[in-house]
Amino acid sequence: MKRVVITGMGTVNPLAHNVNETWDKVLKGESGIARIKRFDPSRCTSQVAGEVKDFSRENLYINPKKGNRLDDFVAYAAHALKEAKTQSGFSVEENPWRVGITLGSGLGGIDAAVTNVTGLNEKGISGISPMYIPQTIGNIAAGFLSMEYGFKGPNMSMQTACATANHSIATALMIIQSGQADVMVAGGTESGVNELIVGAFGRMRALSTSYNDTPEKASRPYDKGRDGFVIAEGAAVLILEEYEHAKARGAEILCELFSVGMSGDAYDLVMPDPEGNGAYQAMKSACEMAKIDPSELNYINAHGTSTPLGDIGESKGIYKLVGDDQSRLSVGSTKSMHGHLLGATAGLEAIFAVKSVMDNKIPANINIENLDPDVAVSCINREVVEREVNYALSNSFGFGGHNSSLIVGKVR
Repeated sequence: MKRVVITGMGTVNPLAHNVNETWDKVLKGESGIARIKRFDPSRCTSQVAGEVKDFSRENLYINPKKGNRLDDFVAYAAHALKEAKTQSGFSVEENPWRVGITLGSGLGGIDAAVTNVTGLNEKGISGISPMYIPQTIGNIAAGFLSMEYGFKGPNMSMQTACATANHSIATALMIIQSGQADVMVAGGTESGVNELIVGAFGRMRALSTSYNDTPEKASRPYDKGRDGFVIAEGAAVLILEEYEHAKARGAEILCELFSVGMSGDAYDLVMPDPEGNGAYQAMKSACEMAKIDPSELNYINAHGTSTPLGDIGESKGIYKLVGDDQSRLSVGSTKSMHGHLLGATAGLEAIFAVKSVMDNKIPANINIENLDPDVAVSCINREVVEREVNYALSNSFGFGGHNSSLIVGKVR
């Protein structure tokens, strides 16, 4: 089977506008979560978020006339792809039919949807923009960026809630392994910090509400005082490449992508299986496909959303996977620093998994003041760990029971 490696990465998120600065802040334990500034959040039960700060579209698009008419989730993806493509240095012109893209979004152009519904209510049909459909459909980021760069290979968009980016990466992996492309752009993007979405998640009682006055403490996976996730936004893109193709052009290989295991809970619309059975199956499948024993894992970037049920269920799944011997393993959730980027979160956390392999450093969990005794694993680190990271696994699960577990590691 063809081997797949990662040769480029890019991101924009609540912490920073590039990979290196983001990684530096994560290792320092900095938080990108603050009181919402994009709108007055006083009507919402949760008033904190991980917003992208000081973002500019200047020099962002090759075709700004078209690009600037699209929603922020497309702009975020364009920014992340620009960084990733620059690092990778792959050529599209050599054979555009061998370069593809799988990039999704959980919500799509929800900001444009809110604007157009308001226009409809105020002005009738004339209040709807002629661009409404391309502004809002979730696949338009992949479609537009393929036009920007001339990608003529497989062009797809996943939408599996918070597992979107991992499923995008999984699809890209399989496309390369099947021989349909040499290079694939993969990841996720999201722009959903508006009153409708924050209010809606609040009505579900899914968001943190107890830390509105101390936003940096609101996302606290595994802490006994956690009370919901913190919504965030941004994008993350990885360049996947067939190993021999990358070697032949002298590319810098960041790490190898070994597998993405997937499963379905078949349990509830929004609640995860409380015993973590689906999570366990996805992780187990990932290890089997990567041809490694779970004991060889050195880092698990957990989904860890800071919800009362989700953190416990996932920890049970991890325990089923690794058992009592956790001496070479660290488990943590970087969402404590950047919040939950919904459809983009798996992409950002995949980048952290890659960086942990590259730098042999594992980020700390912040905001654990009182570790929940129901957490099933004992290897949740509160300080940065420096150890050899040969294999890192990154979990992302979504509403609807979508489970995904990605494994990256040193090239073997």
